[in-house]
Amino acid sequence: MYNRIIRESLVFGILALCLGASLGSAITANRSGSQQTDRGNILYVGGSGDGNYSTIQEAINNASNGDTIFVYSNTYSENIDTKLKKITLLGENMDATIIQGPTAANPVVRIGTSEVVLSGFTIIGTTNQIVVQVSAVSENVVISHNVIQNGGYGISLQITTSRATITDNVITGSAFVGIQLQTSTYDVISFNTIENCGGQGLVLSLSSGHNSIVNNTIRNNAKEGITLDGVKSTDNTISGNNVSGNEVGIRFKSAGSNKIMSNIIQESLREGILLSMSSENTISANNFINNKRQAAYSVSSRNSWDANYWSNWIGFKATKPIFQSFPKCIHGIVLFTFDWHPAKQPYNITGFP
Repeated sequence: MYNRIIRESLVFGILALCLGASLGSAITANRSGSQQTDRGNILYVGGSGDGNYSTIQEAINNASNGDTIFVYSNTYSENIDTKLKKITLLGENMDATIIQGPTAANPVVRIGTSEVVLSGFTIIGTTNQIVVQVSAVSENVVISHNVIQNGGYGISLQITTSRATITDNVITGSAFVGIQLQTSTYDVISFNTIENCGGQGLVLSLSSGHNSIVNNTIRNNAKEGITLDGVKSTDNTISGNNVSGNEVGIRFKSAGSNKIMSNIIQESLREGILLSMSSENTISANNFINNKRQAAYSVSSRNSWDANYWSNWIGFKATKPIFQSFPKCIHGIVLFTFDWHPAKQPYNITGFP
């Protein structure tokens, strides 16, 4: 799993370097019109030279597959749609290249097909609006280095999307959900900050399987930090995340055969982890710190809890060896289970933003 993540990161890094070199050369040479590179044409929006487009959508309408649209820093009041074009949308400066969607009925940015890259923007929505939507059946979409603010849903992947890379974004103030996956598979969601959402930080629902949720900071959301929902939402890995200050840290509903490992789960207002009708999941080597209730489950069985650090484990309150060997009890509604090998010290988990 980690090798796959590294490979995809390297591929994306090489793409970014090549694209950056092409853009840098073209922009230095001529800030107007469109330039042709070995990766396709570069179209410009908002620059001062002749031939620049005044709106992003106008440039999209005139682009072809493989083209890059470079958007100069400014505020653009428009809802944009990439339609069926496999293009790269690249903002000059993430903090100063701003897109605000005036029509709340449509997403601020709709990605309409596979192999689209969206990077380098601040994208601002309204309460009932999807800020960035990836349409159904799309594959290999990259959403990176954006600030996504104040929508109903920050990023929404529609049904049967796959192999999306969502990385290094700041998603804040969504009224409902920061990132939503619906029957979406083999995605990598990494190094994002998802915070201050009115609902959940991240939701994987329906049949969302084989996804990697790694090295994110998910904090201060009004409901769950991460929710995994659906009997076919299997083989997901949640690893290396800082899940802090949410109502519930991680919640599974009817979800089985997933891994929760090496996360910091802390300061939850209710449970750090809550499993409902969820079985055969592995929860290992996490730090459970100062959650109101560290973990709980209902109508769930055959889950494996092993080698987690628990800030309220009884073994830390007594020094005699007999107490140090006590397991940690995880309570269900009626039954209970154990972490038989609780860690004596918290793990050093780093790498999240």
